[in-house]
Amino acid sequence: MTHRLGPIEAAPGLELLGPRGPEIAQLFTRPFLVLHRASGLYTARTCLLLLLDLGWEARLRTGTTLDALCAGLPDQARKPLAWMLPFLAGEGLLQVSNGTYRMEGEPDLDLVNLREATEIEVPGHGTNFDLLDGVRSHIQPFFTEGKAGEGLLFDLALFPLWLSYFRNENLGYFPNNLLTLLALRERLPAGARVLELGGGAGSFAQLLARQGAEQGWLGTIAEYRFTDIAPTFLRRAQRELKLAAPGLSLSFQSLDLNRPLGDQGIEAGSLDAIVGVNVLHVAQDLEATLRNLRTCLKPGGCLVVGECLKATLDTPLYLEFFFSFIKSFTEVRLDPHWRPRHGFLTPEAWEAALTHAGFQDLLSVPPPRPLMDQHPNFNAGAFSARA
Repeated sequence: MTHRLGPIEAAPGLELLGPRGPEIAQLFTRPFLVLHRASGLYTARTCLLLLLDLGWEARLRTGTTLDALCAGLPDQARKPLAWMLPFLAGEGLLQVSNGTYRMEGEPDLDLVNLREATEIEVPGHGTNFDLLDGVRSHIQPFFTEGKAGEGLLFDLALFPLWLSYFRNENLGYFPNNLLTLLALRERLPAGARVLELGGGAGSFAQLLARQGAEQGWLGTIAEYRFTDIAPTFLRRAQRELKLAAPGLSLSFQSLDLNRPLGDQGIEAGSLDAIVGVNVLHVAQDLEATLRNLRTCLKPGGCLVVGECLKATLDTPLYLEFFFSFIKSFTEVRLDPHWRPRHGFLTPEAWEAALTHAGFQDLLSVPPPRPLMDQHPNFNAGAFSARA
């Protein structure tokens, strides 16, 4: 069945994974590599099927530019389409020449057999594909009626799928949490006061509590403040996280990273660590947010940033499909040096942004560039930097 997935990338050697290589290497199992490959294929096919659902096959057969495809659509449609067309060309589902995209022949859009082939090697991960199906089925009014992506993607029908996706049991998402934890763990002083930004479904706190207890360092944390701006996630965490993350000294707070933290009850110099997993890329003004976070850390305190990473700024990641319809992902303040693109960034862009904001002693887990040069599909990493 693996022929349906094409070639599966080999796992990287330990020499590319840095000092924490043995712990990072556990991520690169064959099931993970298969799921990664299958998710990219499924996302590409879902994207093209969405364009066909919208009735655009004739235009794609004839050949269309981004401008022509956007004609008559709400303005908000441009950014997701500007991502989709190059992504589909990169995946071989569209041909591109001089900015004109064309669908030729009968591209392979079979989702059923792709699911079956993946289930054989990675059983129990169909929710990842269910979420893609859900986005496809719910997002058409974004293009046809100008409805907001947030309301379409996070309604009650899809919310359980998001919760299933953001779990440590999901091999596709787990690397984000593990790499961030490795970056945080060794910089925690005794009696640490830690704040998590955008805690969401709570999977990072759960992993921290479990591994901290198993490895004997959980008592290092005197206070763990779980925050999120979404009332749904915050209420769920207050209801469930104390049981799901035993031994962690939890408090809860609504927090908007786009407002000064001092105005939200976070005192200057009061925290030993601030951690965020795939959240800081949605800061409306990344420079201002990073500087604000630095003021809330004690001298020498650390900011830990876990993020999806791009090999180049122009390389589409299949993970961006989910978020390209969300304003907080696409509508951010850009700067050619410190914030050159919306969405996910390269390792170098994160290092430049952190340094510019006054952070120092930057560490990366794993060292990203040598790894990405040899494995360009690797797209997760974490940075730790001191105030």
